[in-house]
Amino acid sequence: MSTDDLAKRHNRAALLFLSPALLFVCVFVAYPVAYAGWLTLFQWDGASAPVFVGAGNILRLAVDSVFWASLGRNLLVALSAIVFQVFLALAIAYCLVRIVPAFSRIFLFLYLVPVMVSEICIGLLWRFMYNPYFGLVNAALKLAGLDSWKRGWLGESDTAFLAVVVVMSFTYLGLYVLLFTSAVRSVPESVYEAAEIDGAGDLRKFFSITIPMVWDAVRANSLLAIIGSLKTFSLVFVLTNGGPSHASEVVSTYLYKMGFSSFQMGYAATIGFVQMVLTALAAWIVFRFLKRKGEA
Repeated sequence: MSTDDLAKRHNRAALLFLSPALLFVCVFVAYPVAYAGWLTLFQWDGASAPVFVGAGNILRLAVDSVFWASLGRNLLVALSAIVFQVFLALAIAYCLVRIVPAFSRIFLFLYLVPVMVSEICIGLLWRFMYNPYFGLVNAALKLAGLDSWKRGWLGESDTAFLAVVVVMSFTYLGLYVLLFTSAVRSVPESVYEAAEIDGAGDLRKFFSITIPMVWDAVRANSLLAIIGSLKTFSLVFVLTNGGPSHASEVVSTYLYKMGFSSFQMGYAATIGFVQMVLTALAAWIVFRFLKRKGEA
């Protein structure tokens, strides 16, 4: 059998084994994306016949202040995820591996508890903690003598979004701590020993050794955090449902309301399609930026 025949035989075998995965992707990924793109051209309530509107949904979206405000909040969530989840998790992982390794298993378990619990359960728990009358947050402020700081955290426009961001940071922090712990442990011990001989302290070793050597993990986790932030839904839906008066609205909750409360399926599909495109674009930009930083 010739080399070309053998290669063709291997390719056919590979295609045979890949066909179930390719079928799954086509049915549950490619088709829904294509259908959503097609639906953006129509006005549809989910029951009656779709009405062709062309670029009407896009033009409406371009002047929709609620959508752009929701997108801005998604970007703020992404920024907070980079700072308070990714880089804070890297610092915590470094401390667990290099400074207090004896207690690393205990702290890792504590950090991973929110990751193992359903987001719905976490949202309901924090709703109880934020309760203005008997919640633990206001009770702690009263105990500390800070009665003037007490708020109806989820019911006031100026605090609802901040309260949601705090919950997100606590919820997802443990996942990145676990990922970075594995990355930090992969750094050769000899590098740290050489730095200690030169008189480097823990802070210097963290910035000059750990961050550069785990930069691939930083880039991957940053992308994961940004993509998750731009499509976040569950916690916002449970905590505030985007309220009060759209003060904590994000793109996914706005899409849900347009599609399943207002029954504007065509417009909801437009929101989802634009959200997908913007998420992919943001991920690509951040990937390129972090890649240049790593090469530098």
